Amino acid sequence: MGSIDKVKLTTGKILKAMRVRFGLTQKEVAHAIGISVSNLSALENDKRNIGAELAGRFSVIYGVRVERLLFPNGLKDLKGYKRLEKLKNKLLEAA
Repeated sequence: MGSIDKVKLTTGKILKAMRVRFGLTQKEVAHAIGISVSNLSALENDKRNIGAELAGRFSVIYGVRVERLLFPNGLKDLKGYKRLEKLKNKLLEAA
């Protein structure tokens, strides 16, 4: 596998990459989303968490799933994921 597979994605990296991909300025995106440019910059630099509402707005503009922005490396990176999987399996067995 290539070195890109070792890069940990972040919400900020995705937001910035999408904005650049579409040739938009921070001012244009911030205005469309309804936030300040400084707020967008903080999001793109991972200095602020996105939250569900903003993730929804970005997902509409950029055409990406909300989950991609909220969990950029997938659900398996959640704290306690393995414990939750075990509990899920236990519940399925009991059903």
